[in-house]
Amino acid sequence: MSNSNQYDAIIIGSGIGGLTTAAILAKYSHQKVLILEQHYVIGGFTHEFERQGFRWDVGLHYVGEMGEGEIGRQIFDYITEEKLRWNKMPDPFDVFVYPDFTFKVSADPQKYQSDLIEMFPEEEAAIKRYFSDLQKIQTWSGLEAIASSLPSFLNPIFKLLTGTFGKIIRQTTQEYFDRNFQNPQLKALLDSRNGTYALPPSQSSFGIHALIANHYLKGGWYPDGGSSQIAKHILPVIEKTGGKAIARREDAEKMIENGSAIGVKARKTHQSEAGIEEYYAPVIISDAGAFNTYTKLIPASYSIPYREEIKAFPKGISNVTLYLGFKESPAKLGFKGENHTIFFDYDYNKAFSQLSNLEEFPADCYLSFPSLKNSQAKSHTGEIISAIDYSCFAQWQDRPWRHRGEEYTQLKEKLTQRLIDLVESKYPGFRDIIAYSELSTPITVEHFDKSDRGAIYGIPPTLKRLDANWIGAKTPIKNLYLTGTDVSGHGILGAAVGGVVTAGILNGSFGFFKIMSALDGKAKI
Repeated sequence: MSNSNQYDAIIIGSGIGGLTTAAILAKYSHQKVLILEQHYVIGGFTHEFERQGFRWDVGLHYVGEMGEGEIGRQIFDYITEEKLRWNKMPDPFDVFVYPDFTFKVSADPQKYQSDLIEMFPEEEAAIKRYFSDLQKIQTWSGLEAIASSLPSFLNPIFKLLTGTFGKIIRQTTQEYFDRNFQNPQLKALLDSRNGTYALPPSQSSFGIHALIANHYLKGGWYPDGGSSQIAKHILPVIEKTGGKAIARREDAEKMIENGSAIGVKARKTHQSEAGIEEYYAPVIISDAGAFNTYTKLIPASYSIPYREEIKAFPKGISNVTLYLGFKESPAKLGFKGENHTIFFDYDYNKAFSQLSNLEEFPADCYLSFPSLKNSQAKSHTGEIISAIDYSCFAQWQDRPWRHRGEEYTQLKEKLTQRLIDLVESKYPGFRDIIAYSELSTPITVEHFDKSDRGAIYGIPPTLKRLDANWIGAKTPIKNLYLTGTDVSGHGILGAAVGGVVTAGILNGSFGFFKIMSALDGKAKI
């Protein structure tokens, strides 16, 4: 084996979880880390792409908890050595448009709460209790992260601490709302961001709802220069200690000897005839998600006690994204960079149940303007995102990208016009400024990201997920670990925290504390 193929750690996937783990292992532990990425661009859902001079993000639309001293800012300042700048979005930063009212969400949590009370005065006590419960769950989440790297003899103590949150955690979002609120409009309004974890209230854990709600209490931020700036500023940190990221490499198989992971076999993406490359390290980390890791990347001959359970676990929701290039700035229509979500009614459970019915498309849509959030944007762009069931496109899943036939193209055009019509109905003149449009479907996401059925959020945050012993950084295979959203929570920051948790475990007992201290001081302790 050559030294060029030997590393201190190998990470499969260059999403934020993988990049965060790699940067911490390089900066804090001085390790030589290799990242293997199957896409031709590094960065996972933080990468960007370009068409005809227009440029879009593919997954990062805004990030919370990025103010000075907040956890998100501490993590990203550390792994980019404070070279990445963040733009604060306008206030209000989210606008929720319902059939008979529009609600603008303030970046001031006190104003947000008072605006809710002003609109629903009869629910004042319940609204205040809701905000209090959000903080309780934030505490629970922190304790869970700490417990991950504690010595095993301390686990029973932390189980007792986290167990005190059992009643509030072990209920669906629907159950919590029905027990605490009366007004159906208020229930819907509080769950307006369910698209960020892609589950209706009857299925989602109130814990994930609360974490997302907490995440955006103080507004949203966007990386200046676009989302691709994140990987651009993290990679030099990894390279300082001899590490690197290689794109266009898909993980053919983990190498396991005597029950321990020792390396990775990879080959060029989408080239099954390409030669196998072998890379070795005493630690292998997967940022490919629990589903892909346990059902595809670990050899079938190796017994995994819960492989079938993972295969049978409920699937995540997919979506389509319409990428738009504009002739003129959308500011002409009054947009300032805030996000807009348009809903048809208040019954999300009904909406999610109809995602496979194309006649009912779209159930709602999310409208974002990358160019208005980025001071360095050279063109005017927008995105419309809407949930849809993977089954609507399954018949084309085996067709090659860009060669899926006329019927597929016609369906995409039909969905494109429906999305534009919906936005035009709320914001007249929107259609007139469109110069370019391109629709991405779940099978395109699946092609580039390898995510199960093109669902971008990993294992869905149902109550059942709370008890899944395959959720977390540790695996039954020695020296093989997970990172990213299936270790911690959903979204960009959830994946980054997953990266911190995994790096903490790899730094031994109390490793999480040590790394959090380093993040706070922005230097190695």
